[in-house]
Amino acid sequence: MGAYQHITVDDSLGPVGAEVSGVDLSQPLSAQVVEELHQAWLAHHILFFHDQDLSPTAQAQFAANFGELDQYKFMQAVEENPYVIPIIKEADAKLNFGGGWHTDSSYQAIPPKATVLYAVEVPPEGGDTLFANATSAFAALSDGLKDSAVAWQGVFSPKLVHGSGGFYKSEEAEENLGNAYGGDDGYAESEVRHPIIRTHPETGAKSIYCGMAHTVNIDGWSREDSLPIFRHLTEHLTQDQFVTRFQWRQGSLAMWDNRCVFHYALNDYHGHRRHMHRVTIKGDKPI
Repeated sequence: MGAYQHITVDDSLGPVGAEVSGVDLSQPLSAQVVEELHQAWLAHHILFFHDQDLSPTAQAQFAANFGELDQYKFMQAVEENPYVIPIIKEADAKLNFGGGWHTDSSYQAIPPKATVLYAVEVPPEGGDTLFANATSAFAALSDGLKDSAVAWQGVFSPKLVHGSGGFYKSEEAEENLGNAYGGDDGYAESEVRHPIIRTHPETGAKSIYCGMAHTVNIDGWSREDSLPIFRHLTEHLTQDQFVTRFQWRQGSLAMWDNRCVFHYALNDYHGHRRHMHRVTIKGDKPI
């Protein structure tokens, strides 16, 4: 349990993340509470809250305590607030959004530092999210691989999922997900370069940053040569010793640090509806 004056922090849930209680996120927060939440977030990488009652605007206002809000280019926001996107899997759908290990929008030139996800409607069972500590995972790599990996730049792109040949353009995905995952075709094929291992701008800690969904290749390498590295790093960072499984309830909220956390939305609730609202917070250029 953390020692804080205005919030209660319990880090016993798993290897990464902490549950926070004693705060109503629908109300304006004092500077002292915001600072304690920020410090707890840096320490634990993810903050989990339960029993919250948030409109889209209230969720966006909470997120804005921690930075300028970002807009997602591939989905339509809810009518009430331009920064809140609905993530819905209908009861008859087979595929879900976010069903693979990734950090959100790492293909952007300036990727979001944080994601704030709120549970509007959850299935009676299933639909949990797995979170992996990419900082601890990097620290556990062999020294030789660390030395090599910190020198590599990666080519990141949305085209693996949103491009003309990407997953969300497949017939199966369109049948299940509809046209909600559209967007600008030119942007969907764009590429940027980021470090494979990024340094956290606030803590100075290094974390694995490349992922199978958004990293095309190591700069100067072919994709064929790069994939074994990406697979190895993904398999390494998603070992049980680095992963927390979070069970959502209606009114739960999670805020995670995309600079040092990977996540995976489990798709194990067929026949039931799951409805989430997502807000992202602008970040900084990975270094």
